Amino acid sequence: MATFDYNGKTYYIDGRLKADLEKKVVPDLKKKDKDRVFIIDGRERSGKSVFGMILGGFMAASLGSEFNTSNICMKPEEFRNKIETSSKNSVIIYDEAHRGMGSARALSEINNILKDLMMEMGQRNLFVIVILPTFFLLEKYVALFRATGLFHVYERRNKRGFWCYFNERSKQRLYMRGKKEFNYNCMRWPYYRGRFLDQYTISEEEYRVKKAQSFKQVNRELKSEKYLSQRNQLLYILAKEFEQNATNLGRLCKKYGVGLKRTTISAIIAKFKGTSLEK
Repeated sequence: MATFDYNGKTYYIDGRLKADLEKKVVPDLKKKDKDRVFIIDGRERSGKSVFGMILGGFMAASLGSEFNTSNICMKPEEFRNKIETSSKNSVIIYDEAHRGMGSARALSEINNILKDLMMEMGQRNLFVIVILPTFFLLEKYVALFRATGLFHVYERRNKRGFWCYFNERSKQRLYMRGKKEFNYNCMRWPYYRGRFLDQYTISEEEYRVKKAQSFKQVNRELKSEKYLSQRNQLLYILAKEFEQNATNLGRLCKKYGVGLKRTTISAIIAKFKGTSLEK
């Protein structure tokens, strides 16, 4: 283990990782119009977020930039805004880990952001970390061509603090061979392995508060999506069971003060064609 100092404190980091970042990544961000995007994935509670903070803290110390809870984004729109407004050599983390596997829409947005904002990231020489449950959820272009490397975090004998790294070439092979079955063991060796300690390079209390607030927001979003889905199903059932078209349902909604237009109802009905509700 090697060390680095940041904000008056000393932290531990894997020695080979530190050397690689200092030799290859830091010079590119300081002297060239390049960005760097790294992916961190792993099972729930394996320490992905903590490892991301260590990596972020080290890069902030090396680049001379600030790193605190405002650098950690937990919603796609926050992530997009941070990329578009951050100063040169900023460290930005998108932490999808707390949302779990049921956030396909958010992951789709992240894929789009990483494609859409390539120019912004390069001009500002940003160091970006995306933390998510599994690397295989990324679209092929982002996984193979936008991401510089992948850190897969895991436990050994029920102990946290282990990772293996796949560089550009090895992560491409991993993605192509392992995506079908989400299999990380399809390759005999990663590029190299390392360890990390359970240490926060930002305020742990502030991070936990932000994470708790994000959980509440996610729960509200999930409930909202559930109610919307139920509304759409009920509209389709009304149309089917009572043989009502979109125009009649639109009039009925208008009569009772429900703000749904005929075109919206028509699109909802069409969406259920060919589904189990139609049978």
